[in-house]
Amino acid sequence: MNKSVAVVTGGTRGIGLGVAERLVQRGFSLAITYISDEKSAERAQQHLARLKKEDQRILTLRGDAGDAEIAAEHHRTIAKELGPVSVLVNNAGMMPVRTFEEISVKDWDQTIRVNLNSAFYWCREVVPGMKEMKFGRIINISSIAARGGGVIGPHYAASKAGMLGLTRYAARELGPYGITVNCIAPAFIADAGIFVEWSEEKKAVLKEKVFVPRLGSADDVGRAFEYLLDSPFVTGVTLDVNGGAFMI
Repeated sequence: MNKSVAVVTGGTRGIGLGVAERLVQRGFSLAITYISDEKSAERAQQHLARLKKEDQRILTLRGDAGDAEIAAEHHRTIAKELGPVSVLVNNAGMMPVRTFEEISVKDWDQTIRVNLNSAFYWCREVVPGMKEMKFGRIINISSIAARGGGVIGPHYAASKAGMLGLTRYAARELGPYGITVNCIAPAFIADAGIFVEWSEEKKAVLKEKVFVPRLGSADDVGRAFEYLLDSPFVTGVTLDVNGGAFMI
């Protein structure tokens, strides 16, 4: 694949940063977005800068991916500074743990907005340019919660399940333009999301849910991402990266 421009929302930590690393190593110029964690953003910028070559650029953009106006503003900046986007990774997300009794309307709305609406907003921004190029890769990061409900709560499960429907529809409509749209549904990724803060004792419970000797890593998701990046005939699929915890 020729050097080009990629965007990873929520790209400063965990799975997003792991995917960003692989894009930089492949020669992409890259924009990563984040919402508020300045320390993680600075570390990510420095880390990716060490990996890039002279002809590559890295942009780190602060703002809420679930805000349509901010997504549009970020896209304008990227188009001006880097050029048209050929790869979009919709990874931005939040996962506050809430039961039905605990969740508020605000919790629900915010989770759907950040996890699902952001993917739509960013797709809407990049698709016209991809159509002009007659090439594009859109990869949405969902979750095992979209398959079996998960343990975070109904808001999270619904947001991640919505990404599967968005992926399938977009794949059908955009395929004739050379744009593939796929999903990755990870689970039990030890160095991402809420699991980063879990004790080894709590993680041991998770290991009982998988059929392999270890929990997953952001690197495992990165391998799946590269497969979808390189596959012009694979579209509309959800690739499960979960150690066998969910099987169709």
